[in-house]
Amino acid sequence: MAEPIDLNLKDFASETQRKYIDAVHKHGSMRKAAKALGVNHKTVHKCILAAKETAARRGYSPDHDWTRATPPTHEAGGVSTYYDKDGRPTQQWVKARIKEQDRIAALKSAVREFIDDVEPISVAPAPLDFQSDIIPWIQIGDGHIGMLAHAAEVGENFDLKIAERELCGAIGLLIDEMPACERMVINDLGDATHYDNLSATTSASGHALDADGRHPKMLRVYSRTMRWIVDKALTKAQHVDVIINQGNHSRINDFWMRELLSVAYGHTGRVHVLDNDSVFIPYRMGKTLVMVHHSDKCPPAKLVGVMTSDFRRDFGETDFHYIDIGHVHHGFVSKDHPSVTIESWNHLAASDKWAHDAGYRARKAITVVLRSRTYGDVGRRVLSIDEIRARITGGEAVASKTVYAV
Repeated sequence: MAEPIDLNLKDFASETQRKYIDAVHKHGSMRKAAKALGVNHKTVHKCILAAKETAARRGYSPDHDWTRATPPTHEAGGVSTYYDKDGRPTQQWVKARIKEQDRIAALKSAVREFIDDVEPISVAPAPLDFQSDIIPWIQIGDGHIGMLAHAAEVGENFDLKIAERELCGAIGLLIDEMPACERMVINDLGDATHYDNLSATTSASGHALDADGRHPKMLRVYSRTMRWIVDKALTKAQHVDVIINQGNHSRINDFWMRELLSVAYGHTGRVHVLDNDSVFIPYRMGKTLVMVHHSDKCPPAKLVGVMTSDFRRDFGETDFHYIDIGHVHHGFVSKDHPSVTIESWNHLAASDKWAHDAGYRARKAITVVLRSRTYGDVGRRVLSIDEIRARITGGEAVASKTVYAV
């Protein structure tokens, strides 16, 4: 008996899937089509099932009375079908939303168009006398700009003003201490912002977050902070390499920040913003190889395998190997692999109420790592939150938290 095949599925299918759909239509069954094509019938079945699933995500599934497909750039967020007393569909409502990849592409395009007519940014002249072997890496742990915390609940206050003041103050202090260099790396390890949507929720799970202000206000602070950091770095470095890692709190913001900095500073020839389409970003410097990753999805135990597999040539040609991660908010060094150092970097943000009540505690600090092209990691400067606050205010670093004493 012939197996009917819906030729409309071809509108949602890949080239291979369309070939299998045509073969089933021509030969009358999946088994006959598979035999004619010289493939296993399970392969044909899986491909056609995948085409049906793609069509369903676009709102087309005749088996379920879904017949109103969305445009190619959108996917169905929900389909409601109304039936009469005899079970016949009478009305249908399709809720469509733009596909994630198309939304990201639209954001990138919007950034480019927005800056097209803006006067180019003026930057500091490059230093003339500099060393070239050592590249300072400023490790910006999860900044969580836009998070709100109250001292009465978590022991310290945190908001947009505090985040901007302490992050810019800390990086300014670190850069002022540095000698002039040929290159410097600004390594944003992800989650520079606390949320990336208008609802101030986590995009993956929809959990409500403690947020200061509104999304546009947070973006203004984030943009101003990143521009300040890049401008400051250019006073000491001939070239500034910027890495914006994808974070689980900040992923959409991370995509457009990469585009924003690329367009804003592209004319200088001195600011280089690495692609962040992949969550694994390599950086080769002489005999030293660094891979950066936020590590919200891929745990540290798997990262060495990613480095040696995805960047095997660079790994084989280098002597010193480092993997920088964020996400966990505290510093640690993994010793699971003898030739690769996996290190998590501290951050400056306060804990939100959820993290505080769950017992998470970590030293708050920011670090600049001195990495040599020839000798790997040769030193570091750790700037604690206590020193940052003391040097910003010119007073005591931290007041006593004692609330009752006899």
